Amino acid sequence: MSGISAWLLSITGVILLSVLCEFILPEGQINRYTRVIFSFVTLFVIISPLPSLLNKEIDFSFPNYDYTLQEDYLYEINLDKLDAIQSDLQKEIEEAGIYNIKISISANAYSENLEIYSIYVELCDISFSADFENKNISEAKRVIEDIVSYMPSLKDVPISYDR
Repeated sequence: MSGISAWLLSITGVILLSVLCEFILPEGQINRYTRVIFSFVTLFVIISPLPSLLNKEIDFSFPNYDYTLQEDYLYEINLDKLDAIQSDLQKEIEEAGIYNIKISISANAYSENLEIYSIYVELCDISFSADFENKNISEAKRVIEDIVSYMPSLKDVPISYDR
């Protein structure tokens, strides 16, 4: 009988505490929120002996899920990033007046963050626009290096050329 009396005493205590808070707190939003909170607490106290009556334990802990990276998804995202960087670089170089070059970027697409190792620029079929100042390879390399240095993801990446 002590279990039932403790349960009734806890219900009575929660109700008395809620009535006391209602008298102390001024009318308005705070009083309304405390009523809602104490209603939930009272409901929880009322149903708390149900698991023991049903001979079942309720586990209130969160399950421990083991989160793993989905490597295929990560690989596809990194490949998309790599393609976007390569097309942006190609577009910037063409806007500078340098055409017919091939750009290859060496990177680790399997890592969590895309790791770019180097940039390879093939200058075999290079051509220049009419308004490009010095139409020589060394000036083209300088322009390409300037463009690469302004791109945040390629800031300290080494560049190699093939002629």
